Amino acid sequence: MSDEVLVLPPESERYKAELLFVHGLWVDARIWRGVAAGFAHRGWSCVLVDRPPSSTQSGRESWVRRVERAARAREVPPIAIGHDGGALVALDLAARGAVRAAVAVAPLLDGTASVQSRVGRLALRFRGDAAPVPPPHPGHGFFAGIPDARRGQVAAVLGPEPAGVLREVDRLTMPARPVVPALLVAHESDPVASPLLAEICARGIEADFLRLAGGHWPMLEPRADDWITRIHRWIIRSAGDGLLALRGDEDLVD
Repeated sequence: MSDEVLVLPPESERYKAELLFVHGLWVDARIWRGVAAGFAHRGWSCVLVDRPPSSTQSGRESWVRRVERAARAREVPPIAIGHDGGALVALDLAARGAVRAAVAVAPLLDGTASVQSRVGRLALRFRGDAAPVPPPHPGHGFFAGIPDARRGQVAAVLGPEPAGVLREVDRLTMPARPVVPALLVAHESDPVASPLLAEICARGIEADFLRLAGGHWPMLEPRADDWITRIHRWIIRSAGDGLLALRGDEDLVD
């Protein structure tokens, strides 16, 4: 284990590839722990990637390059699952063939416009890459829909975001056509990542699209196990041929 990734081993190994989880803005890899445990229960090895602290961002590799390096370090190309800004990173890796497949969850396809004020976005232009940008106010729609029991979990992982990372998110808002299977996942009650925009994008880049119930933080909702099942089924059906599906997954393949 390094300071960049945390690996959750499967309860009973069933797949040759791993799942590579990429978190979103202002949080860290811990936001994925519950979902990753659910996938590990289903036989997946799960790799959770963190970004460097804001204090060390200047002069360091970009978020995309950091995640790509983690992906290429795996023995078998992994399946990237990204959320929020991390969803755009996953789509970028899919467009360059750095992963086996990609799942973009609640992608911020309009960049930071939905999570920052106009003044904040204007100020972003003049900040150095390492300058910390605080998370939105707790009452912002970014946090809407998080169950009360999970709000403490989010608060524990919230922190300032390097300005360079926010600018990188804005540069990734026009995904290229993926060269591997890709899925965009939108949620009906998401106040910051438009389901309609995700559907239009999926059509434009010839990716799959899935619209589910819930808000911006599906990994924290009570229905998370159902959510895991839907994503798991897509991975097996779309990216499992000859590599992923081992004994026991025949019912997941059409």
